[in-house]
Amino acid sequence: MESGTEERYVRCRRCHGVFEAGLPNCTRCGTPYVASPDAPDARTSSYAEKYTGSEFAPQVEVPMTSSSGNRSGMGLVLAIGAALLVTAMGVGGLVLMGAFDSPKETPRGDIVVAKPATPTPVPTLPPIVTKTLNQLSDPLLNIHVSIRTTVSVNARVNGRSSSSTVNMEIDCANGNESGTQSTGGITYEFRLVDGTYYQRRMPTGAWKAQGGSSPFLVLSPLFGLSEPRMLQYVGSDTKNGVQTDKLESTQWWTPDSGKLSGIDVATLAISPQHTKLTLWVGTDGAPLYATFRAWTDTSDATGINLLDITTTYTFSSVGQVVPIPSPTIK
Repeated sequence: MESGTEERYVRCRRCHGVFEAGLPNCTRCGTPYVASPDAPDARTSSYAEKYTGSEFAPQVEVPMTSSSGNRSGMGLVLAIGAALLVTAMGVGGLVLMGAFDSPKETPRGDIVVAKPATPTPVPTLPPIVTKTLNQLSDPLLNIHVSIRTTVSVNARVNGRSSSSTVNMEIDCANGNESGTQSTGGITYEFRLVDGTYYQRRMPTGAWKAQGGSSPFLVLSPLFGLSEPRMLQYVGSDTKNGVQTDKLESTQWWTPDSGKLSGIDVATLAISPQHTKLTLWVGTDGAPLYATFRAWTDTSDATGINLLDITTTYTFSSVGQVVPIPSPTIK
């Protein structure tokens, strides 16, 4: 037991109950009373002094001081942070200088795209084209040509439709020509000998020398093809049962529609706007067949041809010389 809060009372050490001093046992738990040898003076004037050293004494908080170990840990954290900061600044500088950028591609010279000319030039042509051009551009070409031209004019041009056909058979030999032209049931025979043009109506008309040769009947040189870029190679093709090479004109070709069709297009009510030449040639470049077309379409979506001129050529006797004498003029 220990002394209580007053002189007449003591506190049980076991159950901490308070009972009057002098009683042999605790009135609560019956524990025998044993006087504390170091009990404080009962006359102590303050409450704190009475309970000094007991379990009821106020706890004194002692402030904790930082140990040397904690100071070392904080220094390590600061050092690591500084190192990371320096590293980040270094990496940032390298990024700004482009050290981590992908290498820029150097433009390749073989893929430079240039704006094409208009019309587009024809690329390198196969030998067959050169062979054909050499023959067609020869003013002394020896050949026989059968020509058929059909002309159709739509009624939307002048209120009524019209159609006509022209047939010609022509021999070319060393720059001279001899042939016939038939249209509307009338046939004319003509000759071009040493630059002089002769004409007569068949079958009994007299020969007459003309002031000049008709530009619509003189064939040599054929088709007005003077440059390789005027033709393009299409591929092999079978024409009338014969294996041929197919050629077509390009936009560089600007033909005389009257000369190729054998008619005077200036007399038509409408002029052709588009032209196209297709050639079928043999392995030696000699012409076998050809189609010339000149036409004009409507400006709407009807697809109507206001004018359509189609001329077909069939060649034979290539390279054969046929004498063409001057006609006898009476």
